[in-house]
Amino acid sequence: MTLPAAVRTPLRSQIRAFALWDGGMSAFSSVILTFVFATYVTSAVAAEGAVGEAAIAAARDHGSQVLTAWQAAGAVLVALLAPLLGNLADAGGARNTLLRITTIATIAVVALMPLVKLDASFLHLGAALIALAVVTSELAGVFVNSVLPEISTPQDRGRISGTAWAVGYWGSILCLVLVLVLFIMPGTGLLGISGEGGGNYRAIPLFVALWILAGTLPLMLRAPRHPARAAAVRWTPWQGYASIGRRVMRALRDEPVMLQYLVASAVYRDGLGAVFSVAGVLAAIAYGFSTTEVIVFGIAANLVAGLGVFLGGRVDDRIGPRPVIIGGCLGVIALGLVVLAFDSPAAFWAAGLAICLFVGPVQSSSRNLLTRLSMPGRETENFGLYATTGRALGFLGTGAFSLSVALLGGTRMGILGIIAVMAVGLLAFLPIRLGPAGRAAALAAPDSAP
Repeated sequence: MTLPAAVRTPLRSQIRAFALWDGGMSAFSSVILTFVFATYVTSAVAAEGAVGEAAIAAARDHGSQVLTAWQAAGAVLVALLAPLLGNLADAGGARNTLLRITTIATIAVVALMPLVKLDASFLHLGAALIALAVVTSELAGVFVNSVLPEISTPQDRGRISGTAWAVGYWGSILCLVLVLVLFIMPGTGLLGISGEGGGNYRAIPLFVALWILAGTLPLMLRAPRHPARAAAVRWTPWQGYASIGRRVMRALRDEPVMLQYLVASAVYRDGLGAVFSVAGVLAAIAYGFSTTEVIVFGIAANLVAGLGVFLGGRVDDRIGPRPVIIGGCLGVIALGLVVLAFDSPAAFWAAGLAICLFVGPVQSSSRNLLTRLSMPGRETENFGLYATTGRALGFLGTGAFSLSVALLGGTRMGILGIIAVMAVGLLAFLPIRLGPAGRAAALAAPDSAP
């Protein structure tokens, strides 16, 4: 069916805004959380004033522990709030308002990060701000994900989802390049901001905050209207949690496929998240990369991941999300074994970048699959449960990584823990009977049997 031009034009505008949101928010995960600012907090800030190699190493270990503890607290907060706010968004029609609030809150928290001075006494402040921004950004993602089924059809949903993920990766690339050139090299960057007191690193969050605002503003202004599901019913938190409890019990009784998928995807998605969260640690500690080399690797990783997810979205539309998820997980597991088997920077570069080809398509197809499994009008609530299950098991990837390092010795051996988590998630996913939802829309007949 061909839509009238008057309908296509605002829809295309909303699709562009949806993709740009990923391009803007990705700067937080790449620059703040993974490659630059978190490293500044856990290494430079934590170790400031320490004398001697042993003291510096101990201070940095403490910095990582503090950051992890704050993020664990944030994970609990997301687990509690995501389904509740998702329920409110669907029941009361407040989705777009909550999207704006959580997005602006993320920008505001990032803009406060320059307060973290190069002083060990600011370690907890830096870790707390990073964890708080993770909370607000993940909650914002719940509402943004629920926009996808409103701006797409089953036939093009994989392409639109994959393109948005690709824009996110490409936004990360451009932002990392600008951060590297303007703030870090040569010396303290082309802007010439003094490195005294960590000045150049403390200026980076302001740049990132502006970047996020520029990318997310179009969707905040143009998100499609999301009507209330039950406008006549007064919403309260207690009613919200009771509704969530009923939703889970109903899924256990009537929608076991949805519940199985939520649990299985939470496991393999946490493994995927760990791949990126430990990439900088592996590069720096196991292979001796400098800060500049870590950022260059991050740029290359996002470039490859962007290409992978862009192509993966089109494969999703052609063959469906289930084969993409299975193939992607197998690819990550096989290439992780390659990194584990060959202890050389060249192997890390080659296999690590190849892994990035598979991470994005799995994430994008997982988002697409949830929209296919969701009942109309329940998308935001289901994405809240999606976030909750993910955060409830959010310790698996990094926990398995740390346990492998402790038991086997050497940071590189932590890869084995991530491989194990990916394998468990894949094994939990394989037997789920997704039916038409797992196949290409063109092949999924309405009366197809599961």
